[in-house]
Amino acid sequence: MANTTYLASMVLMGLLGVGVVLFVLRSRRWRHYVPRVARDVADGERPASGLAGLAGRTSTWTAAYVVLVVGFMFGAMAYASGAITGPAIIGAVVALVAGFLVAGVYFAMRENGRPSAQAAAGGAVATGMLAVVAITIVLVTTG
Repeated sequence: MANTTYLASMVLMGLLGVGVVLFVLRSRRWRHYVPRVARDVADGERPASGLAGLAGRTSTWTAAYVVLVVGFMFGAMAYASGAITGPAIIGAVVALVAGFLVAGVYFAMRENGRPSAQAAAGGAVATGMLAVVAITIVLVTTG
């Protein structure tokens, strides 16, 4: 028989999940939302070029999602077969998250009109903050 605490926790988290979904659906006017690229084209402006135009396409995000899922699936299979070790998996995930964070900060700053030097500085600050977090975790978990 399952522990009563686990069952109560499951029910509470389920209700919280349903509450969040209902809140999001009711608090935003989904029918009036127009993506920025479509709004710019409708106003007669040229859409962003280069990587910003590529990032604005749904097919790009779908392909990236499929590649990530397949990559994680093969990584899990390689880990289960013993071909790679746990620290290698952890290092790969940390590198992936760090890369997305730094690139996301850079491209977000460029899209908001900042020069490339300021965007690179923002990426450097994000890298520094990741290093501080990593050092803090190491110091707290050891000794």
